[in-house]
Amino acid sequence: MFTCRACTRRLLTAVVDHALSAEPTHNALRRSIVSTTTAQQTRGYAVAASAPAVERAIRGEDEPAEEPSPPNSKDAKALEWSVNKQLEYLSDPFHIANQVQAILNKDRFDEAKMMVLKASKGKNVAVSWNHLIDYEMRHQKLHSAMKLFNEMKKRAQMPTAQTYTIIFRGCAQSDHKKLAVAEAVKLYNNMLKGDRIKPNTQHFNSLLQVCARAGDIETMFTIVQSSNRTLRAPDAFTYTTILNALRAKLEVDPRKQRPKGEKERELQEATGQTIQRAKAIWEEVLAKWRAADLVIDEQLVCAMARILLLGPSVDNKAVLALVEQTMGIPRGEEELVKMVREAHLVPPEVDARQRPFKSRMALQPRKPAGGKGAKPLTSTLHAKPGNNTLSAVLTALQQTAKTSLVPRYWDVFTRRFGVSPDALNWHHLMRSLRYGHNSSKVAEYLWIMPKAFMSGATFRIAMNACLRDNLNQHAFHNGSQVLDVMLTSLRAPDAHVMRIYLQLAHAVKRPFEDMAKKGDPQAAKLAFGKQLETALANLWEPYCMATKQFTPLAPAPAAAAAGASSIPAKTAGSDVGREMWKLHATARGEIAALARKMIAAYDRLIFGDLATADTIAKLKPRRNQINAFVVKYFEDREKYEPAWSFKRMQEEKKREEEMENNDEDDHEFLEGTPRTRPQQLDAW
Repeated sequence: MFTCRACTRRLLTAVVDHALSAEPTHNALRRSIVSTTTAQQTRGYAVAASAPAVERAIRGEDEPAEEPSPPNSKDAKALEWSVNKQLEYLSDPFHIANQVQAILNKDRFDEAKMMVLKASKGKNVAVSWNHLIDYEMRHQKLHSAMKLFNEMKKRAQMPTAQTYTIIFRGCAQSDHKKLAVAEAVKLYNNMLKGDRIKPNTQHFNSLLQVCARAGDIETMFTIVQSSNRTLRAPDAFTYTTILNALRAKLEVDPRKQRPKGEKERELQEATGQTIQRAKAIWEEVLAKWRAADLVIDEQLVCAMARILLLGPSVDNKAVLALVEQTMGIPRGEEELVKMVREAHLVPPEVDARQRPFKSRMALQPRKPAGGKGAKPLTSTLHAKPGNNTLSAVLTALQQTAKTSLVPRYWDVFTRRFGVSPDALNWHHLMRSLRYGHNSSKVAEYLWIMPKAFMSGATFRIAMNACLRDNLNQHAFHNGSQVLDVMLTSLRAPDAHVMRIYLQLAHAVKRPFEDMAKKGDPQAAKLAFGKQLETALANLWEPYCMATKQFTPLAPAPAAAAAGASSIPAKTAGSDVGREMWKLHATARGEIAALARKMIAAYDRLIFGDLATADTIAKLKPRRNQINAFVVKYFEDREKYEPAWSFKRMQEEKKREEEMENNDEDDHEFLEGTPRTRPQQLDAW
């Protein structure tokens, strides 16, 4: 029976198969199954063992280790199936690009990349590759974007002009500035050497932006030398980028201290060199403009104007000449008034096609004076002014102390050219008028200023303008108008503005000085006291509103003014009360400072012989209520601020006095001492 080898092999095979089916964990198989899987996977493997595996087990050979599968193999297969299913219905590259963009909008980059890779096998999907590169650039992945660009070329997907534009634009927005400049310049040089796509003006400008944002001025001017008159002809955006880059090199962080000594001289020298360099560039701009090779726009004009504003007064005055040269806005006051009058005849916001036929001739602009050869003030070749130009002009007028022309330019821009001022323009207007001590115009413009642009800072500027104009007998009246506008515009009155208003009531006393010089000092005292009384009466209601905003239970105004705490009784002394105190600590401190100034004014009226007995009897109750609020404030502050002490209070009081040390004593004019104009009365 055992003499035949074939019979013996068949018999052993049958016995082993029977043993495997009856006891899969036989000792003979234990050493042959080497796996890191669980016991359940091992038993499954033994049951599913093939004949070659059994033969290796009989011979005592080890089973080769199984290769581990990828961790997300099921997700990858599902993703691949989804991409294949979508491509079955997408045959046109345009639709594929739209689908890729839709997938990227959902931040599914892996799916979009797989779709582009599969679609690249038989179609030209360069636009889809552009979407991938743009996505990586927008997410600050410069290396990944350049890898996609190289892979795009390896798969015979030829980059387009838009591809290079996307890369240059992404390099300009990259946080890795030095690396971005290196990659962009390398790519630009390859384009110059290549024959398929040559860089155009858009690529040229994008590369200049990369260098400008990185602050690499030398590399930027090296790239400028590659321009020509045909494909890479410089345009207005080219020169705007260059001028803005030069100005950015000189900008100093306002949060840092201004350099002194040698550093300041170095800064002045660098500013002078930059201005001279910018003027040379501007001469080239004007030459191309006169030759009709360049169209000047507002951005280019303002870029040059901002550089001139960095220089001395001579360069600041050149801003007005620059605007006259490029936009046709004259510098003379009479010509400005004439332009505004013409604007009343032809409103810029009304289209001629919408006017009735009979009224068109009546609304046509008048012919310019000076005969047939006279040129109009503006033409179609001039740049159109806007908000940026208005801000530059107002800044130049302020720095050259020509603030009397501010209303004239404002009317020309808003009425003649139809410029709708934004919030920055309005604040520049207020600052210029404040610098020119023109409180009347401040009050006038404040009434027509949109409420959406108003804030506490707006009224601080306006009230400081009135304070600077304290030699004007109408300054206090103008300040009262500013206060009225604030009460009707802001949700909660600004305590700092009210404090400046009270300071204004003390500072405006020139009429009373003249009255005292005429020999009636007692009448001058009573008139001055009447002004202080009026100021306190105007501040009483706003003060009650300001104190009530910190009272969650909203008590009556009299109770709030009488010292009602801003912390509820149930939460006082607890952690909640301490947090509520810290939440409004700054605003509460401003109101307390206002209350102390109001108490000082009341004391001056009561004890300074500036009011009648009946008036004093009416003022004492309010003074006592405000005093109770101040006392309660310092008690709460000592309770909720353990680090605060009386010494720190004295330091704060000293700082407040230093801020107002330019204001003379209120009774100085009563003593016959001549009063001089304060050097600085700006409390903000």
